[in-house]
Amino acid sequence: MNPPLTYTMSPLDRAVMIRGDLARVQALLTGGNARILPMWNQQHLVDEEPRLRFLTYEEAATASILSDAALVFLGLADETPWFALGLPNTDAPPDFAIRGTFKTPADVVALLPGEEASLMAYARAMILWHQNHRHCGRCGAQTDMTEAGHSRTCTSPACGNRTFPRTDPVVITLITHRDKSGEEKCLLGRQAKFPPGMYSCVAGFVEAGETLEAAVRREAAEETGVVVGDVRYVASQPWPFPASLMLGFRADALTTEIHRDDEELEDCRWFSKADLRNAGERDSNGPGLKLPNRFAIARFLIEGWLAT
Repeated sequence: MNPPLTYTMSPLDRAVMIRGDLARVQALLTGGNARILPMWNQQHLVDEEPRLRFLTYEEAATASILSDAALVFLGLADETPWFALGLPNTDAPPDFAIRGTFKTPADVVALLPGEEASLMAYARAMILWHQNHRHCGRCGAQTDMTEAGHSRTCTSPACGNRTFPRTDPVVITLITHRDKSGEEKCLLGRQAKFPPGMYSCVAGFVEAGETLEAAVRREAAEETGVVVGDVRYVASQPWPFPASLMLGFRADALTTEIHRDDEELEDCRWFSKADLRNAGERDSNGPGLKLPNRFAIARFLIEGWLAT
């Protein structure tokens, strides 16, 4: 009933067994076929179409950007090696002798082919993790990249702690119920930071020692006051802003009265299918109800419900 979710169409074999072979990774990098995806100031290089723009090893070496950047081996696509390159954050973009412009994901993701959006998300998640974990969380010493960028190891001989890229699980849920007339409605809320008129599904981070189902029920109760019964998994979506995995659910409401116990949501309401079919797009001009972007799993959940 829906197209594949954005960021879920990666063409890569992640080639896990190659990561620890530094000579093999170096040969893939310098062998003439490597494609390198640069990220600068959390922006990605694209051309005018837009399509994701990559560098060859020769272009990166000529620009003298490899020594001061985090280089991560992402994997292989039809034997073509792909790498992510995290450039230092500077006031001005690097002066590459190539055609392209650095853009944020929000600027281009809806226009990119699915495979390229997934590559961008993977590269982004890895580079952001490296930028945020330059020191050991155990002793505070500097860490170095290891396993071709898939771990960081503490440089202190007394510690040597090794860490791995993190993913923070987030549950996002479309909660529904049928009223006395038999009409089905769904529960959507809005945060103050949302564009005017935009509502979305209830979401929140999974806490330590908590099941996904328990997290769904807790977030619903905390944010809306609604008690949830049956919880059903639907789909997942990587969300590298900076390191989340969105886990999408449908859930049945046992109660319908709304009362918010925290300040997460500015407003929360029950909506009919007719209400949502007449809603506008997230960034559309004018008043009225608006839905999340089409590349977000919240929209995927809503569209799936509307199709039933």
